[in-house]
Amino acid sequence: MQIKVTARHFDLTDSLNSYANSEIKRLKKYFDHIIDAQLTMSIEKSRQIADLSVKVYGTTLTSKAKTYDMYLAIEQVVSKMETQIKRYKAKLKDKKNARREPPKKRQVSMTDESGETEY
Repeated sequence: MQIKVTARHFDLTDSLNSYANSEIKRLKKYFDHIIDAQLTMSIEKSRQIADLSVKVYGTTLTSKAKTYDMYLAIEQVVSKMETQIKRYKAKLKDKKNARREPPKKRQVSMTDESGETEY
């Protein structure tokens, strides 16, 4: 998994960068097939905004968090992404199980108590 951290309108410190990388690496335990993760942090007036885009096979998942603390924004955006990844993984599992199930057979003819055949 490649991780790219970008800061807009402020200088990215080493501690913030390492914290963001460690939080994003936590996503690996929920889904192994993450291709790319991109975190963009920005400051608008007093709000700290974190955008996270995760590229997985077939789609891109995004989440966004706004708070007054950047560390808290990173934590919130990663937790939102965790729920999205869990949902995506469940959807893939449902599709996989649906393909494995044989088609349901239906009865063509039925006989009632009088011995007549109904269709």
